[in-house]
Amino acid sequence: MPFRDGYEHGTPGWVDLSTADPEAAKAFYGGLFGWQWEDQEGYGGDTSYSIALLGGRAVAGLGAAPPELVEAGFRGAWNTYLLVDSVDTAYRSVLEAGGKGLVGPLDVMDAGRMAFVMDDQGACSGLWEARLHKGAQVVNEPGAFTWVELYVPDTDKAAEFYRAALGLVAQPVDLGPGMGSMSYAGLTVGEWVVGGLMGLPMEGMAPQWHVYIGSADVDETAARAIELGGEVMAGPFSLPAEADVPEGRIVIMHDLGGAMFSALELGEWPVA
Repeated sequence: MPFRDGYEHGTPGWVDLSTADPEAAKAFYGGLFGWQWEDQEGYGGDTSYSIALLGGRAVAGLGAAPPELVEAGFRGAWNTYLLVDSVDTAYRSVLEAGGKGLVGPLDVMDAGRMAFVMDDQGACSGLWEARLHKGAQVVNEPGAFTWVELYVPDTDKAAEFYRAALGLVAQPVDLGPGMGSMSYAGLTVGEWVVGGLMGLPMEGMAPQWHVYIGSADVDETAARAIELGGEVMAGPFSLPAEADVPEGRIVIMHDLGGAMFSALELGEWPVA
């Protein structure tokens, strides 16, 4: 089991779900990935944020969406957090690169310091400076956070933005002849590929970060998601055999609140 106790600057190291119905979401993801839940007590005894545990270790978070968003029709969405050495410095870098600040920077008690930002094409992400909470403790295995992809209209522009703002470097990935004109890049921190970058995969989709959770068998995961009230949007399908990517299979789903995410099955799981 690949344990983690921290992440290098710029690495996607935490994901959480913002949802209109936390209890229903807990039942869905608990049934799908075997997650158990630990409620976090906040200001005034508030318990609107919970940590998903896999084998007793933190793998993801879940929070109640603000009432004003729910009243406006929001049902749910997954968020990606980029771990940074200093939230305040990273926040300023995002603004200088042409992005926007949405929330913070602010302290989350003794867990860490955070901000929420939008890049120059409209994709939103969190920035997290770790204190007691250092990000996902288990990664790259069934039931754990495994991969993220950034979907944007202009991948060259995104590559420059994230290089300038957070030091992420985009390196082209060969998807093989079966993928036509689709381009793909790996976002790297040092020697590690920590996420993917590609154009918008569906017409009308908003720019966004997309979250992958590991699965031992995506066909079984897809069937179970439907039983639990979710919806399969695409797949399951295999990654192209000719591509310069690991052997694996993917299914893209909506949970019962409409939040989009994917499950990823790999023939060989990374060790970090």
